[in-house]
Amino acid sequence: MNRWENIQLTHENRLAPRAYFFSYDSVAQARTFARETSSLFLPLSGQWNFHFFDHPLQVPEAFTSELMADWGHITVPAMWQMEGHGKLQYTDEGFPFPIDVPFVPSDNPTGAYQRIFTLSDGWQGKQTLIKFDGVETYFEVYVNGQYVGFSKGSRLTAEFDISAMVKTGDNLLCVRVMQWADSTYVEDQDMWWSAGIFRDVYLIGKQLTHINDFTVRTDFDEAYCDATLSCEVVLENLAASPVVTTLEYTLFDGERVVHSSAIDHLAIEKLTSASFAFTVEQPQQWSAESPYLYHLVMTLKDANGNVLEVVPQRVGFRDIKVRDGLFWINNRYVMLHGVNRHDNDHRKGRAVGMDRVEKDLQLMKQHNINSVRTAHYPNDPRFYELCDIYGLFVMAETDVESHGFANVGDISRITDDPQWEKVYVERIVRHIHAQKNHPSIIIWSLGNESGYGCNIRAMYHAAKALDDTRLVHYEEDRDAEVVDIISTMYTRVPLMNEFGEYPHPKPRIICEYAHAMGNGPGGLTEYQNVFYKHDCIQGHYVWEWCDHGIQAQDDHGNVWYKFGGDYGDYPNNYNFCLDGLIYSDQTPGPGLKEYKQVIAPVKIHARDLTRGELKVENKLWFTTLDDYTLHAEVRAEGETLATQQIKLRDVAPNSEAPLQITLPQLDAREAFLNITVTKDSRTRYSEAGHSIATYQFPLKENTAQPVPFAPNNARPLTLEDDRLSCTVRGYNFAITFSKMSGKPTSWQVNGESLLTREPKINFFKPMIDNHKQEYEGLWQPNHLQIMQEHLRDFAVEQSEGEVLIISRTVIAPPVFDFGMRCTYIWRIAADGQVNVALSGERYGDYPHIIPCIGFTMGINGEYDQVAYYGRGPGENYADSQQANIIDIWRSTVDAMFENYPFPQNNGNRQHVRWTALTNRHGNGLLVVPQRPINFSAWHYT
Repeated sequence: MNRWENIQLTHENRLAPRAYFFSYDSVAQARTFARETSSLFLPLSGQWNFHFFDHPLQVPEAFTSELMADWGHITVPAMWQMEGHGKLQYTDEGFPFPIDVPFVPSDNPTGAYQRIFTLSDGWQGKQTLIKFDGVETYFEVYVNGQYVGFSKGSRLTAEFDISAMVKTGDNLLCVRVMQWADSTYVEDQDMWWSAGIFRDVYLIGKQLTHINDFTVRTDFDEAYCDATLSCEVVLENLAASPVVTTLEYTLFDGERVVHSSAIDHLAIEKLTSASFAFTVEQPQQWSAESPYLYHLVMTLKDANGNVLEVVPQRVGFRDIKVRDGLFWINNRYVMLHGVNRHDNDHRKGRAVGMDRVEKDLQLMKQHNINSVRTAHYPNDPRFYELCDIYGLFVMAETDVESHGFANVGDISRITDDPQWEKVYVERIVRHIHAQKNHPSIIIWSLGNESGYGCNIRAMYHAAKALDDTRLVHYEEDRDAEVVDIISTMYTRVPLMNEFGEYPHPKPRIICEYAHAMGNGPGGLTEYQNVFYKHDCIQGHYVWEWCDHGIQAQDDHGNVWYKFGGDYGDYPNNYNFCLDGLIYSDQTPGPGLKEYKQVIAPVKIHARDLTRGELKVENKLWFTTLDDYTLHAEVRAEGETLATQQIKLRDVAPNSEAPLQITLPQLDAREAFLNITVTKDSRTRYSEAGHSIATYQFPLKENTAQPVPFAPNNARPLTLEDDRLSCTVRGYNFAITFSKMSGKPTSWQVNGESLLTREPKINFFKPMIDNHKQEYEGLWQPNHLQIMQEHLRDFAVEQSEGEVLIISRTVIAPPVFDFGMRCTYIWRIAADGQVNVALSGERYGDYPHIIPCIGFTMGINGEYDQVAYYGRGPGENYADSQQANIIDIWRSTVDAMFENYPFPQNNGNRQHVRWTALTNRHGNGLLVVPQRPINFSAWHYT
């Protein structure tokens, strides 16, 4: 049996998992945490020789011992499909080959990698390790013609000892990678199928006597005042005889030494354990709001006092406990406002650089997100370091998903098969060992959408045996048989409320909800109201963070994004990979802006607006509001009447306080109180004055009498009537109505043409991605997308000072006997105003909702300057409007368009009191509805 199809062989010669850390030459160097400065670190990323094969047997036998000079090159890290080799394929959960466990296609795409690395004399006499941070899927390693070993587990680190195979000078490194393996059956996540060495490769040098592993733990006293830092260290001696060493350890707070001590006369034989612990008085506590980090530095010295290595570790004082059905972090109640994050780069696929990772985390922090789930696999080890630094609570998920078995009605097939236990358990063990020292990680997740069974139970027990300081999550343990948190996904608001009304004995989260595909998500406010209502619902994670589109350019240089099927891949799940709060290029979408407002940690509530009385609510869990300022502005129809700033002080975490605003004298105009809350200090992720939330409160309705529109030189209307049309003429305008459709076909003002398409009542609109179910189940079968309109009656009435055009139509789909009987009444006044009254009555049997009730018209493209008095400045809808406020906004038709990568409805503005479309000279069309409307302006139909 092939090794890549044998579930009993998960690796060969891979070293036991251990914490992710590096050794340095001095304390000062170690405290930079810059691994590239260490003399014991050699990066191997960069240009490699590469050749792609359709079958593993096509790789030449000489590949492992001879440099293939005629091969091409590839950048490492990279997915080879992104470099032009093989084919990308996107599926949500389906395996792209026949299910035949544990076998995979014999035509197994294979990449053969080679590179030369050079070792200096300084590497002599040291242990030399090679480490792969991520290789998809199965890979074998050869050095100087000798077989090193193999590994599975694409998103887990793999480390090999190559000391016996390397030499001073040039060395040949060869890696054979196969896209498919038995492990593919547990790596079926919702993303592009791709392969290659997609994370860093590097060499680590170790003295023969060194620190092999360590585990740091922090525990607080009952008062959460003082803490104990303890560390279990595993030391290794590769020399032939025991070695006596000294292990020094120092805890730094900036440049201040908090504690320093040593373990003397430490004799090491092979693997030897040692430990130390000490008390830290009143340490700064780590949280996502205040990610305070200390530096623990361990120095190993030989018997003569010579430094063997210096190992640093960032330490955050943080614990997590479960009490009374809730979890508590540092003895504080916490709610996790989270997102699910996949690794994806719009140019490189899953080979994601750390600059992009860091920008992701900055954007999360800027948008009030305090938690991230690593859906659905371990990230680059440096990701967790950045979460420690920036302050994000992490649900660290391991690399297990067997979702494809759901397609054959047997999702638990291998999850409940004891033969697969080793595969499952090994993955969580490797994951925990590698990332166990990060304060940001508060939850281990056993995987995603793999059913339930004996292997999940075994994973849980293995996880708790290794680490009993964190919670363990797995959504499909829906009865919480073993896990510490009960979890669901895509649970609707009423059921979430019911869960809150009848709490489970264990804390609850919703690990996926509010699917952010395309124009969405909606309903975030309704969800959040339920979350805040029930303390037992302690976390929520929007699906998902980023679109997975792959950037492409057409012949004209226009950028677009590919999705399932665009590479000729079949089967595929089409555009289901475009489901992020940010676009593929990391541009924030409307959904992220809405989420930011909904989860804003500072809430402002109205108490008595007539007196300017408000209430501020602090939804931070660890931090007062001393670093925040409230900016108040009273606006009346585009004009600022008053401003005020209030420094928010002494508002304790998870509490509220009264606020008093001084209001000006208001006139007859509609007026609003707008409030922005900003953070005063500069942070790693934002400048001083960064806005975290915006609120608006209505102060007064408009009580002014409308100003009559009275252009100069108005004169009596004339009516020109013929067989096909009638035209109404005034001083500077003319409107022609068709007697075949009953609608205006031409509208000219001062010789300029306004119309390009007849105005009409509309009962359909472009779909959005999340309407797919309604479209396919209700609207498309009933042909609502191709409704026809037919004129039934047309009449003209003229009286002093105005002309009435009345048309009656039927709007209905073909095939069926239901529809709408509609009436248009056009009232044209001598001053140029046109009043349109629309009414309708349904007939026939259609009991379902219809997509919309609206009115559309085509306007000459030169009228592309937009002004409106309504909710803006961004697009907004009834279920997604918290991030926008009512005011007078000016824009362009281009800017009103939200360019979703998959075309769909966009750019809506709500609560519009009036809107104007003008040309650059200020001439155009002013629309004033009788009551506020929704409005959008597109260049496209």
